[in-house]
Amino acid sequence: MVDLEIAHKAVFFSLYFLFFLASVVFIERLLYFIFTFPAEKKLLLKEAEGADEKTVEVLYYTYASKLRKGRGVVAFVVTASPLLGLLGTVLGIMNSFTAMAERGISDVTAVSRGIALALEATALGIVIAIVALAYYYILGGLAKSFETEVKKLLLKSR
Repeated sequence: MVDLEIAHKAVFFSLYFLFFLASVVFIERLLYFIFTFPAEKKLLLKEAEGADEKTVEVLYYTYASKLRKGRGVVAFVVTASPLLGLLGTVLGIMNSFTAMAERGISDVTAVSRGIALALEATALGIVIAIVALAYYYILGGLAKSFETEVKKLLLKSR
């Protein structure tokens, strides 16, 4: 049988990892939009000069997909975090019931400590999901505005 306390701690580490992952993707994308994309716009204009319609369309879709990169990871974090938090809660409550069975119902502090720790997993999962959801919408808004900018640049070059 799996040690419930170790499994519960693994859930917490997984939640912290997901938060780290979403934050890294968010920061990388912001850095891309601030520093890399302006230089890529110049390259895009050079590539689009004198290009036929098919090439311009390929350029647009290439740059549009670059702009949307990373959103899937953040969407995964938004979805997985509350579920992992719920798993942590279930494991924590199971651990509390195991403690009750071993020590008896008279040890209320051990049981309530376990339930409190279990609920922390849910709260952490929800907080991470909310922050990652904000990341997702910020990145989506930036990608959409820069996608529009790419479209305008390509139409002007024609």
